[in-house]
Amino acid sequence: MSPVDKLTRPHALDAPARGQHLAQLYTRDEGLVRVVGNFVTAGLERGEGVVLIATAAHRAAIARHLEDHGFTPGVLARGRQLTLLDARETLEALRVGAVPDRARFETVIGGAIEACQRAGFERLRAFVEMVELLRRDKDLEVALHLEGLWNDLVAARGFTVLCGYGIDAFDPQAYQGLLQRVSAVHSHLAPVEDSASLEHAVECAYLDVFGPGRDAAMLRRLFLANYPRPSGMPDAQAAILAAHEFVPEAAATLLNRIRHHYHLARTAA
Repeated sequence: MSPVDKLTRPHALDAPARGQHLAQLYTRDEGLVRVVGNFVTAGLERGEGVVLIATAAHRAAIARHLEDHGFTPGVLARGRQLTLLDARETLEALRVGAVPDRARFETVIGGAIEACQRAGFERLRAFVEMVELLRRDKDLEVALHLEGLWNDLVAARGFTVLCGYGIDAFDPQAYQGLLQRVSAVHSHLAPVEDSASLEHAVECAYLDVFGPGRDAAMLRRLFLANYPRPSGMPDAQAAILAAHEFVPEAAATLLNRIRHHYHLARTAA
């Protein structure tokens, strides 16, 4: 396992390094809630501040996750360890016209971060899904602009941000530039909830498509050695992106086999 691969496995969200800007892909709300709930819980257990900018449904589900783990969101909010904001309302507060404004971003988001730190939580993490709202509204360019604002604030304040994107890592359309562009504005990409199953699925699919024996493994190693990753990601995800780059005629078949093996592995687990 490469050092990059270790960084993006689910448990790495427990204690991410400062300054990381991570993207978690998901297809089911319950999967996102589980990942974010664990991310938030781990931060609270470490005495960190948490800023949660999410839809009403996701805030409610994450609050239930916290309660199940012994936390009372209202008490945490009163002590400023937990800040809860609505994603849609916050996004609208940032806009000048259609585009989030840097000055408003620094006032609204920077102010929330600063308030948490002034309350004594110098180390903090945030989960946000404003960018996913923009992407779903077909405003990808605006979403990427907003990600740039987050990158600047993360660099200046040294906290950690996790973004949720409702993108299917097994959808061929995602590899027509979308996933590459989303990856490029984050420090790390977590394409699925279960990295071990993805690794197994990619290994099996390479054998299916490129032949048994050592040829498939050798080809994968060559792809990984020569593919410039847009961000930190598991080797398995990089191998998918590399196949789309180097052998596009085989990429759709490969992705279909990866989906098949991934769901088999998840079912068996």
